[in-house]
Amino acid sequence: MADEQNNYIDQATSIAIQDAVDNIRNVTDICNTASGVAMAKLLEGGDKVTCLTTIAESNQLIANAIENYEKIVSLSIECRQKNAETSRVNKPKKRFLIF
Repeated sequence: MADEQNNYIDQATSIAIQDAVDNIRNVTDICNTASGVAMAKLLEGGDKVTCLTTIAESNQLIANAIENYEKIVSLSIECRQKNAETSRVNKPKKRFLIF
């Protein structure tokens, strides 16, 4: 049973990490598009403050996504380590019966 629980925990943490990677990819795509549009508008003579604010906010969103990823990876590692320690301590000892 403990091995099955370990597999579930490993699977859940792996999915969480993959979701964080997907989040970085999606946020980066959206932010790069927004920054590109803002840069094009800036070059066309658009409002400099608005365009530069959009670019700065896009960069901050990407930084936040990366920070979120780092937290999720750190928590996943911690969870796996605690689970491994718990399963070693609580692992039932095999008993052999002699008839």
